[in-house]
Formats: sequence, C-alpha cells, structure tokens
Amino acid sequence: PRWVHQYCYNILTGKIPACKEVKAACTRHVNDLINGEDRNLYFCEDSADHAISFFSTFLEHVEGEYAGTPIFLLPWQQFIVGSLFGWLQNRKGQWLRRFTRSYCEVPRKNGKSTLSAGIGLYMLIADGEDGAQVYSAASSQAQARAVFNPAATMTNRSPELSNALHVTKHYVAINGTTSVFKPLAANADKLDGLNVHCALIDELHAHKDSKVYDVLETGTGARLQPLITSITTAGLTKDTPYF
Repeated sequence: PRWVHQYCYNILTGKIPACKEVKAACTRHVNDLINGEDRNLYFCEDSADHAISFFSTFLEHVEGEYAGTPIFLLPWQQFIVGSLFGWLQNRKGQWLRRFTRSYCEVPRKNGKSTLSAGIGLYMLIADGEDGAQVYSAASSQAQARAVFNPAATMTNRSPELSNALHVTKHYVAINGTTSVFKPLAANADKLDGLNVHCALIDELHAHKDSKVYDVLETGTGARLQPLITSITTAGLTKDTPYF
C-alpha cells in the first residue's frame, strides 16, 4: 500500500497535477495518518494491501490491448481502493471500515467499469460478509451491465474464482451461500427489499433523479459496514442530482 501514501505525496508536492478536490482528499489522508487516532481512526496497511493485491492476484483485463493480463492498479486507483479498505474506524468497540460512501469522477476511457467490477467482486468474496448482496446499478439495465459483465468475465477467466463462484447471465454467486452479485434495472419502484452490502452506481450523471440511489442507501441499514460507491464521467446537463 505504499502507493496510497506515495500518491498523496506526489499530489501535494506538485509532481502530479491535480484539482482542488483531489488535493483535499490527499490532505485529509495525510492529516488523518498523523492525527486520526484522536478520532478513533486507523489506517490498516494489511487491509489496504489485501484489497489492492486482490486485483492483480485474481483478476485480468477482459478488453482491449491488455486483455488477458493481470490488473495492476495505477497509483490513483490504488489510492481509491486503499482508502476505501485501509481506513478503519472504531465504532462501538469494533474496527469497521471507515468509509461507507464514495464518489469518484474520472474522464472517459480510464477503466472505471473495470475498477468498479473489481471492487464489487472483492466485496462479494473477500470482505468477510455473510450473505453479501452486491449490486451494479445505473440509469439503464444496459449501463448496469457495463460493470456486471466484466465482473462475470473476470470470474470465468480466473481458475480460483471460477471454482468458488457460479456465473450466469443474471448473477454471480458464491457456491453454497446466499452471497450474490447482480445488475439492477433502473426502476426504483421494484428495488424495495434489498439487503445491500455493496452498491456500485455507474454513470451517476445520467440519473435523472435520486430514486435509485436513495433506495440502495436505505437498503444498507442492516449491514455493519456497507459500501455505496458512485463513479461517473462528466455529464452535459445540469438538471440532475449529480450536479
């Protein structure tokens, strides 16, 4: 996980050009490394490394020139994954993941679907949650599958994962358990009753309202350390919850 810290150093020293929001995220990370103990915060190197190494150990790129090669996360991706899974907070005597919500805005063609698919599979398999329910959600079923389909293909191409998981057109499930990863239709009226451990919301800018997000957020109430992660490119219209 050294790249999690190194990325912050490179941002804050100007080695990597960045906007004020990225600089603020890196400043928070560094400040919390120094003072986080006062707020029951702890950055667990092992937890960050476990999540980051999951990608290169078990997952391969499924499209383009890198198809068939292991997914080695770039520094900015390591910062995101390392932050989500490395930061812990002591809540009622338990060390739980600090962050339960995340927002990531990236330009087109930066592998956001690959990153989301990997996070979803990690939350399904390696987060230690019994009966984990992981969902890929978007403004359309087709867009939701832009994350789910790579995850399913990654699973089929991994000898280790394909032995432990059952893959169909509609879901990926851990054999012998109720843990499942599914794409969701965009109709929020049909999403009640979910027990969400992880929701991957793709292309947030395309959501005309917040109904899908709100239903998914409500569905996390029974989980100790759920995660809702939104990732999007920039949209063109301003009349949306994204803006």
